[in-house]
Amino acid sequence: MNEADKTEALAELDALRRASGVAVGHAGLVREYSVDGSECRIVFADPADGEVVELVRGERELARSGGYTLEWKIYGHDRQQGLATVLEAAGFEPDEEEQVLMLPVAEASSALFDTSGYEVRQVTDGAELDDYAEISRQIGRRNADDERRQLARLLEEQPDAMSVHIAYDQGEPVSCGRVHFQAGSPFAELAGARTKTTHRRQGFFTAVVGSRLRQARERGRGLLVTDALPTSAPILRKRGFEVVTFTRPYIFEPDN
Repeated sequence: MNEADKTEALAELDALRRASGVAVGHAGLVREYSVDGSECRIVFADPADGEVVELVRGERELARSGGYTLEWKIYGHDRQQGLATVLEAAGFEPDEEEQVLMLPVAEASSALFDTSGYEVRQVTDGAELDDYAEISRQIGRRNADDERRQLARLLEEQPDAMSVHIAYDQGEPVSCGRVHFQAGSPFAELAGARTKTTHRRQGFFTAVVGSRLRQARERGRGLLVTDALPTSAPILRKRGFEVVTFTRPYIFEPDN
């Protein structure tokens, strides 16, 4: 991707962020709630300099009174660069920084995301998400069962908006990932990738990416996008994904 393409892709990313939740207020704030209302993410905000402190405090108090976990996602290309400092001062804990990676679907090499020799299934029934939760528990993910219930509900209520792909090794679920398809967006958004510690460096992660890539191509999406941790970013970058910005979540737990 050249610089012009990256600039256009970032504009599309911001449009995706704005459309992914509920817009509130005049500061461009967009909230995205979990299905059960126990979690909320601020996925976009564009406050003026004098509004930042009041805005952060207001969202923190809403989370406290509502009893939900609040995650505020900041991005490296956001106009408001002082937000991270304000969030930490308000009691938000920074999580690990992630690289935002993109890959044009037309340029994705099927050979680099080969699924041959691997059993990867696309989940269409919420009951099959027990396998997804098993992988999550094995790697120490918190609230694996709550996540399973939320994903099952999403599959039931919005079957075209998300799919789940799971790789198996002799019948054992070992790697998984989701792909989200927002209506009207050029993106297929990869998320939720995880692999059991016993099956890493064996190609399962890449096979699950390949399965989702194939579905994105079939559905006519032009770009793959994902927020990648340091564990997965090098694998994806070797296969053509490019860094376009970074993102970092800041978490506020109302019990703290």
